[in-house]
Amino acid sequence: MDLASALFLGVLQGITEWLPISSSGHLVIMQRLLFSYNSVLFDVMVHGGTLMAVIVVFWRDFVDLVINLFLTLLEIPRNGTYAFHSSEKRSLSWYVVLGTIPIAVVGYLLKDYVDILFNDLKLVGICLLITGLWLYLTKNSKPLRRLSLKSSIIIGLAQAVAILPGISRSGSTISTGLLLGVNREDSVRFSFLLSIPAIAGALALEVASSPLSRVLSLDNLVGFLASFIVGVLAIKFLLAMIRKNRFHWFSYYCFLVGATVMLISLI
Repeated sequence: MDLASALFLGVLQGITEWLPISSSGHLVIMQRLLFSYNSVLFDVMVHGGTLMAVIVVFWRDFVDLVINLFLTLLEIPRNGTYAFHSSEKRSLSWYVVLGTIPIAVVGYLLKDYVDILFNDLKLVGICLLITGLWLYLTKNSKPLRRLSLKSSIIIGLAQAVAILPGISRSGSTISTGLLLGVNREDSVRFSFLLSIPAIAGALALEVASSPLSRVLSLDNLVGFLASFIVGVLAIKFLLAMIRKNRFHWFSYYCFLVGATVMLISLI
């Protein structure tokens, strides 16, 4: 892949991974328009860039997540030095673990069908329309509750659906949280933390099976850095939109692109 294409696709990934408009759907569309297909390793590397973006922006929550899981696994009494870790944060750590199980199961079951799913332009169009509807329904939501065990599992199921190209991971998880009545802060924070193990797992599997020279190729590094930098900016923009109760605005874009893709797939 030439560096210009790697840079373009890295920027595209950085924008679409965290804005609720589906990064996988846009990568399928761009590949069709450019008449080129990326390696799985490149796709995983640009996802790695957006993974680093969410860890940087939510680094305090990420550190709390890791520490609380570690303390729980070791069954260390939470007192003294560890007193600043509240039971609420400890619960959040386990909610992330439980919420990750659905996408792990679905990803394993569909691993042999990934190429088929990512070559179906009509499916992308349909899924983008579904994402648009999902986002639009949040317009009149009244998110007041705190995150619970039940809502974390349901949000985890929503993330599993996002394995389909055109279903936005952030869109499906944040929308589901808001529709369940989970307050905006908890919905957003849980959505981003939930993405970490899902992306990290795919990244680790692909990188472990690839030669280091391929992983560190110039085009992969360019795509990784571009998706990281743009991903940070995209997350901050999304947070601003959610605070202003404008999350549903992204639905109009999904409706437009989804309908256009459907028309193109029928020609």
